[in-house]
Amino acid sequence: MANGAFSIAFNLLLAVGLVCTACVIRVAWRRKTHYASSFVSLCTPPDTGVLLREADMQGADIDTHSNRKPRGPALTLAQLVRDKVPALGPAAQFNGVWWLPGKFLELPDGGVVAVDITPPFSSDPIRDNENVLVVAHGLTGGSHEAYVRAVLSKVTPSSEAGGLGFRAVVLNFRGCNGSPVVTPRLYHAGSSDDIRHVVLWISATFPACRIYGLGFSLGANILAKYAGEEGDACPLQGLVTLANPWNFVEGSHFLPSRFLGRHVYRFALGGALRALLRLHRRPFLDAVSLPGVPHSVLSDVLWRRSITLRMYDELITAPLYGFASAYDYYAKISSSRLVPALRVPCLAINSGDDPITGVQSLPIEQAVGQAWADVTVPCPTLRLLEQVPHSPFLVLAVTKTGGHLGWFEHTEDGRIRRWYVQPVVEFLTALVEYGLPERKKPDVVRLGAGLVRQEGREDVGYRELSPGDESGLVAASGAEESESETKLFAGW
Repeated sequence: MANGAFSIAFNLLLAVGLVCTACVIRVAWRRKTHYASSFVSLCTPPDTGVLLREADMQGADIDTHSNRKPRGPALTLAQLVRDKVPALGPAAQFNGVWWLPGKFLELPDGGVVAVDITPPFSSDPIRDNENVLVVAHGLTGGSHEAYVRAVLSKVTPSSEAGGLGFRAVVLNFRGCNGSPVVTPRLYHAGSSDDIRHVVLWISATFPACRIYGLGFSLGANILAKYAGEEGDACPLQGLVTLANPWNFVEGSHFLPSRFLGRHVYRFALGGALRALLRLHRRPFLDAVSLPGVPHSVLSDVLWRRSITLRMYDELITAPLYGFASAYDYYAKISSSRLVPALRVPCLAINSGDDPITGVQSLPIEQAVGQAWADVTVPCPTLRLLEQVPHSPFLVLAVTKTGGHLGWFEHTEDGRIRRWYVQPVVEFLTALVEYGLPERKKPDVVRLGAGLVRQEGREDVGYRELSPGDESGLVAASGAEESESETKLFAGW
């Protein structure tokens, strides 16, 4: 027994040593070659129509608003990205490091989400014709995450202060970042309905605004799914997705196929969801019954030593939210299936070495069609799925490295920064300056007593809670311990 244990330990240490050695050699080679080839591959359709501008619709050369003046000739989305987002151009470089006060909204089903706004109304009152960026965070994250604030620090300052002058509204999904849980329901990778409620709140609060979207990882899938579901009625002027998993079926096969995915990531992701459930366990334990989840199963999941992502989705997510199985859940919530339905400009940035999803999950064919996918994307391991019509509204930028939201790079003065901030800022700037026509926002119906509904959608609405309501909700929520005590997952 002792010899067997020693052999296992020795082999494990040897494997770790070989992986570390390979990483050092890889980094040294990259620094020597200085990334001779382009860091980013743009997947764009070969032939698309130009984006319509508001001035073109009005038959005028200049928009009526001084900050909406179209600049330059009419362009396709692919041309707009190539001309106005140099961070994704042929000369793109990435000097990567080698290691990798808001509002509570009560929703129609009784659940609650929190939205954080910056700049706050106290210092920056609502303005006419302002641009609002709705942000969806990653797994069990929130507005506090460094990867979110890295972008907001560049887009929310005024133009005089070197920013874009956007107002950011970060949706903290149910149970995340202080959002109380008062019903036996959290959120999942397809919770696009909660985006609808927040977009309605934005439409009612900023009636003269234009709305843009930004999603990270799991939130990127939810935001892209929302835009595809809305189709022609999507109120977003455009959106950016970062590290979107896209195809959860492919991702579920890829994750356990690699050493780190099998032994680390699938337990980390499953543990993150279980930690969120454990933090807000009271409404679930107090429920008379949970759809498809016996209390014995719930108790086992809450207190077992470890759990994988697929096991959690099979035992909790799928039955609780009405899916037949984990794979049924993965298939139905994947935003990749809705790419052909996109009707607003979408820039998607993913990494070719993402350890969570792999390149098989990327919507290459949806972006460019099969023939162009074969020659455009330097991913020899890519297994192409059935061909679907490409989308003129999607540009997919695939970087050589970056992991999963791990685009860290060295600056000239030796600091470390997040590379993706620059292309996000450039793309939002390009959309604003191009002068796209304003998208129609949901019609707001005020029912009294603070209740707001979307015209024609009884299932979409909210009630903005007063400070007294908020304190009562927090006290009545299912939070058993502080988030720090439960060690909620951060970063994805």
